[in-house]
Amino acid sequence: MPYYTCTFVSDSGLISKKVVFSENKNELWKNYTNADEKLLFIRRVIFRYTPIFKIFSRKIGHFEFHLFNQKMITLLRSGVTFIRALEIVIANLKKGNLKEILSKCLADLRNGIQISDAFSTNAIPFPKIYRASLLAGERSGNIESILERFNVYLGKIANLRRRVISSMTYPVILFIFMIGLVMVILVYAIPKFSSFYEDFDASMPVMTTVLISVGTFLKDNILGIAIIIVLIIAGVKTVEKLYPHIVIVDYLKTKVPFIGIIVVENAMTVFSRTLAILIAGGIPVPEAVQISVETFNNRYFSLQVQDVPVKIKEGNLLSEVLAEVKFIPNVLVEVIRVGESSGNLVGVLNESADSFENSIDAKISVLISLIEPILIVILGLVIAFMLMAIYLPIFNTVNIVR
Repeated sequence: MPYYTCTFVSDSGLISKKVVFSENKNELWKNYTNADEKLLFIRRVIFRYTPIFKIFSRKIGHFEFHLFNQKMITLLRSGVTFIRALEIVIANLKKGNLKEILSKCLADLRNGIQISDAFSTNAIPFPKIYRASLLAGERSGNIESILERFNVYLGKIANLRRRVISSMTYPVILFIFMIGLVMVILVYAIPKFSSFYEDFDASMPVMTTVLISVGTFLKDNILGIAIIIVLIIAGVKTVEKLYPHIVIVDYLKTKVPFIGIIVVENAMTVFSRTLAILIAGGIPVPEAVQISVETFNNRYFSLQVQDVPVKIKEGNLLSEVLAEVKFIPNVLVEVIRVGESSGNLVGVLNESADSFENSIDAKISVLISLIEPILIVILGLVIAFMLMAIYLPIFNTVNIVR
């Protein structure tokens, strides 16, 4: 968002200035229409110092937002109004994205905008779910309990993402190291040995000939290969952008052995938890489903569930509609059907999310236990093959000389 320098005048004629950030000037005029101070001038800030690590990100971190909600819950439970609680939290924050975004929300609230609308910004984690939660809190008059429920949701989703990322970090680094090492040997080391072997009168072993040919080819064409790879990636992204119904990358993710199952279960976990928290907050099922299906980050999944909210609004049961979606596990459909029959949909959704989460943990543990030794063995075999291909001609030449 761009920054603007706003000039205000109070009823006593005191002029003051402050820098705020907003979507545009029209939004600023609208927000400060009924403010205590009258807005006189707005000037766009051309240059504003921002730390390098914040230039590319205006979003609030999950942990930071979790802590903010916890402070708000504590203050609201003590009887403080929402606006006053927000003022207290902002006053104790250091300069940063969170303080700027909350200050804008506070200005909107002071101008009579509803809480759910004031916090409708993509800069916060899960904005649509958070807005729906606040809307449910406004309707029920018990916003602190809704915030607490959202905080539990945020904590579990963030914890799931953290476990997946931390578990996959070492195998990914090991795989990249293996590929990089092999490429360095093939591109730089092997071609140097080829000139050394040219003076040998003896014929070269097949593995040496193959390795030298591959290394020479990569050295001579590595730039062209890199350009081709970049063009392929750019072409795929262009096709997906021009034709939204064509999904290539996200579809391939679901077809990777073992990984594809984790992708599906992770999507089911987030969907189930989102739907549970919204329904528990008093949001009607059709509206809750419409928000929940937007949590599918995988475009292949998103395309398959885009008609689900429409079918539910037409009077169909959630379990019947989800049964028509190919990637939705049958166990989730059956559990939801039981929840609809018993009137305990929230409970079964939370239990399903816990079940999928435990399944992901188990699969990741197995994957990590298998992938590390497999990568190490593959790396050892590749290095052993290269060493044999390099030194075998030398040993053969020594035997010939003897």
